[in-house]
Amino acid sequence: MAVQYDFYKNPSPKDSKKRVRYHARVVPYGTVDTNKLAQRIHSRCTVTPADVKAVLSSLSDVVIEELKDGNRIHIEGLGYLQITLECPPIQSTKEIRAESIRFKSVAFRSEAELRKRLRIARFERAPRKNHSSGLVAGERLDALLAGYFATHDHITRIGFQTLYGFTRTTANRRLKELRETGKIDYLGAARASIYIVGKNLEVHSPGSQETTGL
Repeated sequence: MAVQYDFYKNPSPKDSKKRVRYHARVVPYGTVDTNKLAQRIHSRCTVTPADVKAVLSSLSDVVIEELKDGNRIHIEGLGYLQITLECPPIQSTKEIRAESIRFKSVAFRSEAELRKRLRIARFERAPRKNHSSGLVAGERLDALLAGYFATHDHITRIGFQTLYGFTRTTANRRLKELRETGKIDYLGAARASIYIVGKNLEVHSPGSQETTGL
C-alpha cells in the first residue's frame, strides 16, 4: 500500500504579495490503535495479543517515569524521546526560578535505520483533498464520525484532525460546528480537548461500512 499525500498552501500573511507556495503532507488512512498493533505483532510471533498489550502498557508507564526523571529514552529501531521545556521570556538567567519552568512537549528524533527503511516507501497523490474540497463535511462527516463512535467512547482534537486529514484550523472549525449542532459534546481535559458523541448524532453499529472507512 502506498502513502497518500496532498499539497497544502504554505502559511503566509494576509496581505502578502509573495507567490503562493505549497508543501506535500501525508493524508492519513486512519489511526492504528494499540489493539491493532497487538494483533499485528501477534501475527509475527507466538506472543498473545493480551501479552503484547500488557508489554506496550508497561512500556508506556516506564517511558513516562524515565522522562520524568530527566532521562532520554532510546528505543532501538525507532529513535530517541526527550521532554522539552518552556518558561516566561527572560533577559537574565537570574530572573527565573525552577517553579516557573514547565513541561512543554516530548521531542522525538528518529533513528538513522528507521529513516533509511522509510525512504523506500511508495507515494501516490490522494484522490480527494480533505483539507480544501469540503468533501468530508455535512452528512458524509456525520456518517464517518458516527462510525468512529461506534467503537470509541471519545475523540481528541488531534485525533479528529488526523483521521480526516484536516489542518488544525479546519479541524477546530469543524469541531465547533459539530458542537453547535449537538452532534458532539465537549469534555475539558488538562492538556487535550476531548469530545464525546452528542444527542443529535445517530451512531452506526460496529460492523457498518462507515466504521471501517475510518
